Amino acid sequence: MSELVLHHYPLSPYSEKIRAIFGLKGLAWKSVITPVQMPKPDLLALTGGYRKAPVLQIGRDIYCDTALMVRVIDRLYPTPPLLPSAHKASCAAFAAIEQTLFFAAVPTVFQPAGLKVLMERLGPDQMARFSADRAQLFTGGSASRPGPEFGKTHFLPLMNALDQQLQASPFLLGDGPTAADFSAFHPVWFIRNNAGVAPLLDPFKGLLAWYARMTAFGNGQPTEISADDAIALARATPALQAPDGPLLELEGVRVGSDVTVAATDYGVDPVAGRLIHASVFEIVIKRVDDRAGEVVVHFPRAGFKVKPA
Repeated sequence: MSELVLHHYPLSPYSEKIRAIFGLKGLAWKSVITPVQMPKPDLLALTGGYRKAPVLQIGRDIYCDTALMVRVIDRLYPTPPLLPSAHKASCAAFAAIEQTLFFAAVPTVFQPAGLKVLMERLGPDQMARFSADRAQLFTGGSASRPGPEFGKTHFLPLMNALDQQLQASPFLLGDGPTAADFSAFHPVWFIRNNAGVAPLLDPFKGLLAWYARMTAFGNGQPTEISADDAIALARATPALQAPDGPLLELEGVRVGSDVTVAATDYGVDPVAGRLIHASVFEIVIKRVDDRAGEVVVHFPRAGFKVKPA
């Protein structure tokens, strides 16, 4: 099996979700640092247009969206399980509120004290480019960029709910971590990783004890490689990963037809290719890139739309 390659950047919360899962499972992986904002020519050579971080690469299989990454990592490295049978519905429920947790964390971090820390890290020029890029990211999709009011009405109730639940057990669903914990972890990490707003979590003792247990897993064993190396790996890998779930074709779109796939919420840039598999879990297209060769790009079925090209 080809090595795991994660295309990410250090400040990315969703990337930290996957890095922490690597830590839980004790995995070695290759790290490719992508730009914080567009342009991202090396990443787009692999994805065909999908621009959000992280992106997981296994040879010439390219996985977009952490919901799908959780499934493939757990399938390939099942111990300890992220989606145990006894907690599948609960993990799905936490996955359903993950974006709400993240959207509550974003305006919390972008308060003046948190913004000052980000400015110090990124510098004023990159911060301006970052803000313009994120405004573009939310153009054309169903989701709106979370503003201060969303943070005020969601942050404290959600943190309090997590804190209360974590006073009853070490992890959200019992004695061991599951995908539910990682759905909640990265928004908390985003806040706690910013010295300007980190003290806002100080009253939540159960939450902070859990956060310490989660960070203790670390990030596995990363080895940094270049984007050119990752692209060369895609071109040189003949094998493909097995599809996730039996064939269930999309309404009005047949396997073998040319399609475009795009997220529906934000970051809705379409990716064109030939549909080679569809199941209840994923949409898989094959595309050819001048640099990467023939690659196969995987998207979750939920939250993505497919149209005939």
